[in-house]
Amino acid sequence: MSQGTVGKARRHPVKEQDTAYRDDYQRDRDRVLYSSAFRRLAGVAQVAAVNEQLVLHNRLTHSLKVAQMGRRLVQHLRYQLDDPKRGFPAGSDLNEDVVETAGLVHDIGHPPFGHIAEEVLGQRLAQIDGLEGFEGNAQSFRVVTKLARRKMEHPGLNLTQATLNAILKYPRLKHSSKSTALWTDRGYGDKWGAYQTEKVDFDWARQGSRGDLRSANAVLMDWADDISYATHDLEDYFRAGLIPLHSLSVDKERILKHGLRRLKQHRGFDEFRFRNELETIIAEFGGRLHSQCWETRKNRVQMNKISSGHLTRFVKAVRLLGEPPYVEIEQSSQYRVAALKELTWFYVINRPPLAIQQEGQKRIIGSLFDRLMMCLEKSPSSPKIPIQLRGIYRDITQDDTVEAMSDKNKEAGCARAVTDYICLLTEAQAVDLGERLAGRSQSSMFGTWFN
Repeated sequence: MSQGTVGKARRHPVKEQDTAYRDDYQRDRDRVLYSSAFRRLAGVAQVAAVNEQLVLHNRLTHSLKVAQMGRRLVQHLRYQLDDPKRGFPAGSDLNEDVVETAGLVHDIGHPPFGHIAEEVLGQRLAQIDGLEGFEGNAQSFRVVTKLARRKMEHPGLNLTQATLNAILKYPRLKHSSKSTALWTDRGYGDKWGAYQTEKVDFDWARQGSRGDLRSANAVLMDWADDISYATHDLEDYFRAGLIPLHSLSVDKERILKHGLRRLKQHRGFDEFRFRNELETIIAEFGGRLHSQCWETRKNRVQMNKISSGHLTRFVKAVRLLGEPPYVEIEQSSQYRVAALKELTWFYVINRPPLAIQQEGQKRIIGSLFDRLMMCLEKSPSSPKIPIQLRGIYRDITQDDTVEAMSDKNKEAGCARAVTDYICLLTEAQAVDLGERLAGRSQSSMFGTWFN
């Protein structure tokens, strides 16, 4: 059994079936892994759309690797203990299963088409009184505390306090005060992580925590996310021929300028250290990869060796502290990860092919939101509305903790329900439903997925 006992209380107290082979944190992991909300991530893009011919990471495979990496980080810290029998510092609640579960959950609320859809939903919701806009991390917290269901008696997956706290990568509400920290201080984040509708769940999960300081488990989950982004996505786009890892030196100054434009506004960000790490990886890739072709055996072997070396280094970059947040990340490794991530930003994300594709995706999500809103506001019980959306709206109207979404503000309740529904769709489902609502679909009415 894994260690860690401080946060094993569940949000909704229930009598669990006694199973000696699983502890409470392992139950959490299993609940997430078997949820339909988690399976949906197979149909949601990491960067490029999931219908690409190349085998790229999607949100599901990315989440699995974040979870696996999170577990390894805790295992490394446990291995480094002077006296393993004494365990981790009191109050840290560090636990392999908790970090792994947080990794599985961290993207579970992200909408179809990723960040571009978040922008569209944020713009729509910002125009409606009683709502705070959209935030993917807050939506993930809402999924596991409200939208995912396993029992009739209570909403959500009824996870433990430690797991819910680990999921909170940005442990504050939107309008609460935010701590100012150095870029390398992983104890704090820039965004917010929960809506007012989940304030009761948020406050319960954060009992005993300091302000907006992350839990140790959340720090490790966030670092695991960065590691996965930096290494696995980079490999994807080298395979796709989009990132010329063998000849990065040609674009070195442009990559550096592009990265500094994004990153230098962060407090304490060291431009010299970033340049140094970028130059190091450019030399490493250029010295070991001699062509753009992924299919040569030599390139595949060399790329795997490079990735493996990075993963090992980044796991060993975590260290224990004697006070909250109880863990820290070696600064040089943080700059190395930032340099690796910048390659994907420069060659893939901020390029015309993806930008053009995203314009179409924005139209799909925007049109889908508008049409569903119109139908729901007009007649919430209409057969024109998908059954799941009707159920989500009904739950919202019956939630006595949501004062802003009472009968006095029907628009806010409808918008929240439509957003929740869209964030439970795959990209293929979003496209199909949008075409049906626009009258452009030739699909059969029989056996539809939304009945």
